[in-house]
Amino acid sequence: MSFQDDIAYNKCHYSKKEWILHILWGIVYYFIMGMIFFNNMILASIACLGVYFHIKTQKSLSIKKRKHLLREQFREAMYTLSSSLSAGRSAEQACIQTLADLQILYNHQTDIIIEWSLIVKKLNMNETIESALEDFAMRAEVEDIHNFTGVFIMAKRTGGDLIRIIRETTHMINEKIEIQKEIDLLVVQKQFEQKILSYIIPGMILFFQLVSPDFLSPLYETLIGRMVMIFALFLYMLSRKIGEKIVNIEV
Repeated sequence: MSFQDDIAYNKCHYSKKEWILHILWGIVYYFIMGMIFFNNMILASIACLGVYFHIKTQKSLSIKKRKHLLREQFREAMYTLSSSLSAGRSAEQACIQTLADLQILYNHQTDIIIEWSLIVKKLNMNETIESALEDFAMRAEVEDIHNFTGVFIMAKRTGGDLIRIIRETTHMINEKIEIQKEIDLLVVQKQFEQKILSYIIPGMILFFQLVSPDFLSPLYETLIGRMVMIFALFLYMLSRKIGEKIVNIEV
């Protein structure tokens, strides 16, 4: 999976292999759901159009995961930036030193390395650190990075205590990350339960199809029955989406 180079973090692009895997998985899933709810090859094939929503959901999850990682990497950048400023370096020199320190922690393809390299490159081209950070924050679309950049720019222009600001920002980000980890740990069981519950309805329908097919035949062979099953499938997919949102708590 790849993302637009240094443009925005709210978009991602799959490789050819990833496209094939996601499309195949989506087709298999929606075809099986279509056969369970409609017991008809044509309607099950039409249900495969739901692969669009599958890919859209996976992209959203990929973007969300990337932003979480970027926030953690930014926290490390704040640690090293604070240390460099405490050593008496200017903000610009501290940024350059921060890149060197980050390159020890991460490989060159990591987002924070790419972004900080771009910041240093802009500084070497006589662009201000304020504009470089502002561009990064605007593209990252991560609340903590955006808030830090705004306060940093204000402090830089008014002669505020940059070291204190960076330390407070680092502490705030660290607290958010730890709280998020605690929440994830608490809801992991609920997420598992939600996944199990989401398969009970299709599991029951499949069970009756195998054990007593005549019991469900009115739902598959009459117009009203098919309309009922279409509505049932819609409610099922809606309930899954709502269930996922309930157990997905963000800090």
